[in-house]
Amino acid sequence: MNTIRDFRVLASGAALWLLAGLAGPVAAQSLTETLVTTYQSSPVLESQRAALRGTDEGVAQARALRRPSIDLEASVGLDASRDNDWDLADSYTAGLSASLRLYDHGQSAAAIESAKANVASTRAVLRNVEQQVLLAAVAAFMDIRRDQQQVTTARNNVSVLESQVQATRDRFDLGEVTRTDVSLAEARLALAQANLAAVQGNLQSALERYQAVVGSPATSLQSPPPLPSLPASLAEAESIAMRSHPSLEAARFAQTAAEFDLVRARASRGPSVNLTGGLGISNTDNQLGQNEDIDLRLGLGANVPLYRGGQLSSVVRQAEAAVDRAKFDVQDTARTIRQNAAIAWSNIAVARATIVANREEVRAARIAFEGVSEEASLGARTTLDVLDLEQDLRNAEFRLAASQRDEYVAVYQLLSAMGLLSVDYLNLGIPTYEPDINYNRVQNAPYSTVEGSILDKLRDRYGR
Repeated sequence: MNTIRDFRVLASGAALWLLAGLAGPVAAQSLTETLVTTYQSSPVLESQRAALRGTDEGVAQARALRRPSIDLEASVGLDASRDNDWDLADSYTAGLSASLRLYDHGQSAAAIESAKANVASTRAVLRNVEQQVLLAAVAAFMDIRRDQQQVTTARNNVSVLESQVQATRDRFDLGEVTRTDVSLAEARLALAQANLAAVQGNLQSALERYQAVVGSPATSLQSPPPLPSLPASLAEAESIAMRSHPSLEAARFAQTAAEFDLVRARASRGPSVNLTGGLGISNTDNQLGQNEDIDLRLGLGANVPLYRGGQLSSVVRQAEAAVDRAKFDVQDTARTIRQNAAIAWSNIAVARATIVANREEVRAARIAFEGVSEEASLGARTTLDVLDLEQDLRNAEFRLAASQRDEYVAVYQLLSAMGLLSVDYLNLGIPTYEPDINYNRVQNAPYSTVEGSILDKLRDRYGR
């Protein structure tokens, strides 16, 4: 019996069977298609886009401070009194009042600029969330690819060990080995079957993560495309990150908003001038529509807050603390971005070195396994020697699959750390969400909006 030849035939057959099962009748899905689906269907992105649209309204609300305020008031009363008999008297009043802030010591101007800065900050946050969602999709894709390779290896291992057990039993029947050798082979087969069940469980978990991130089940995944180009050095990567990362941009705009809030808090201690007017109609003589009293008012008022129990000073101190916090947040964000870029750069270097070592380990382990198997068939090696080297080969193949996945994910982590993991940079070829659509619609505080058609156009702009 040529044991090595039989092992190779069985292993090749198992691998072909698994690949055929994975391919199936459905066209294989590429990483690009995965990223496109994720971008277009992610509830995380939809939530953040809705948050941005809510922030846009802050500009409209700030601008409304400079516009007239008009109120309509009305009341109807019924009075009853008793002397010798019940007397009923009705009355009604109606009034229209208006006010316009003519001067507020810069409060409204600061409020508008603060709201604009908040919009810019939230837009940057959205871009960073897009990065996180796309990176999660890449990791989910590569996790499945890794686990599929490990399932293939584990299946091959079970097939090889099944042949090894049968060959050992045959040799035992011929008196060439002992019952201990048979038990060793059977024990190692049971371990391989347990390992296969474990990696199949890992693959199922990866499939569930993929569906949660992407929004659709993974059918058959293509090999990933070539890795995108990277900077020549860590210093260059860090420089790009400090210029481009949306988290740092968001922190800087948040600081700008806090500074304008401080201006607004200080301005609240200054004078304000309001123009007021009103028109009122009242009637108390039980004659509806007759003998109304008409009151027309127009006035100009000024106000200077002198003391409000310490509230004004407290508001200013609170705003000053918010500015200090925002400044430190910018510093901390910059440090974190630089750290993440360095970690991703290091992870790439480690993964690539590991791939080289693991490939050499697989090559050497395969040669050693085949050699020891031949020697064992001649009686020069024990069954335990063969089983140990087979285990070493399987572990080396597992580690190689893991390191290949780690390199790919680390490269995309570096792109994210540099602030470049976007639809445009990856050339996904799809429309992107355009935040200006909603901002331009609401920034001037329109009295009403046509929600349906506007939202339909907005969805069309980013491919929904």
